[in-house]
Amino acid sequence: MKKYILSSLAALLFIATGCQKEPNYSDAVYMTGTLTSPTVKFLVEGQSTLGLTVTSTDRMKSDVKVGVQVSPSLLESFNASTGRNCQMPPEGSYSIDASDVMIATGKNQSTQIKVTADSEQLQEGVSYCLPVSITSVSDGDFKVMESSRTAYVMLTKVINIKAAYLSGSQSFDIPSFGGEDSPVKALQQMTLEMKVYPKSFPGNRGIASLCGCEENFLFRFGDGAGKPGNRLQLAKASIGTASHPDKKDHYEAWADKDFETDRWYHFAAVYDGQYLRVYLDGEQIQFVETKNGGTINLSMAYDGHTWDDTFAIGRSVGHARFFNGYVSECRVWNKARTAAEIEDGVCYVDPTSDGLVAYWRFNGETQDDGTVLDMTGHGYNAVPYGNVTYVDNQKCPF
Repeated sequence: MKKYILSSLAALLFIATGCQKEPNYSDAVYMTGTLTSPTVKFLVEGQSTLGLTVTSTDRMKSDVKVGVQVSPSLLESFNASTGRNCQMPPEGSYSIDASDVMIATGKNQSTQIKVTADSEQLQEGVSYCLPVSITSVSDGDFKVMESSRTAYVMLTKVINIKAAYLSGSQSFDIPSFGGEDSPVKALQQMTLEMKVYPKSFPGNRGIASLCGCEENFLFRFGDGAGKPGNRLQLAKASIGTASHPDKKDHYEAWADKDFETDRWYHFAAVYDGQYLRVYLDGEQIQFVETKNGGTINLSMAYDGHTWDDTFAIGRSVGHARFFNGYVSECRVWNKARTAAEIEDGVCYVDPTSDGLVAYWRFNGETQDDGTVLDMTGHGYNAVPYGNVTYVDNQKCPF
């Protein structure tokens, strides 16, 4: 019995002393602001500066120096893990003013390291990323939190553009989307996106249509049945089943927030053949698993309609239910865009991008016949209804 007790005590003593020798992983440093997401947004307008800091999980007992540097080699794995296609900013377009920061005694946040960038040397529509990593810590008791070792600074060039102003009785039609050979009649995958700047909203029983086809796939404000007129609705997503295209399942989505006038919003719907996702300002707000899969028809309003009603921007049900505000960056894709692609492409995308069916910037690209150019070159120009005007100096991103 004595042997057993002594053996047990020895084991406990070994465990205790062993634990004391283990390194303390609770004390760590990390790039500030990266605990929930490794990306840090940096809007670059002219000469712009962003301050980065390092945070420690405990207050320092003495001054601690933390080494920080740009790590271009991490960009490839970042793109692979996020589905992005970011580039390093061009040589000479940015600078960093130091290679280390200091966390002072009694503090848990460091001095700043400043990243400066010049928008004149950045291209419109290109996603830039600057990985900035912790390389060393002078206090050996503090480890680096690996998941937050690197801040991926996303540089976005701020641009000034025009936008089309629909003042309550103007809109755009896309008549070339109609017909039997329409490229959007049976979309097995799809992304529809646009930016809007409301100047006013309809009343509680009013509707202001934004883009799409009545009863087939339409974004609008309000629903005509008492819902607030400043709520965004997808009404409705009609998806023809794979085995019976004429038999459709119907889905709708609401943004659970009140919208405001005089500010920009970006919305998007993404259908990948099974799931329907709705995004607002880059954040997913709706996720639906469709019942039977199938296709989406953006070539016309619901079957059996009695008017010439193809895909439209700023109206529906013939020339009615007008939207009052600015519109910009409307695009139709025959592929499911990722959340990262949507976020990176708010202000501009390459018109030759894979899967881009039609692209209307509304940046003043009017043709001799008054239509708005489809930037893809596919010829699906937007035909104005009424005297559409354009407003200057609209900054993007919002």
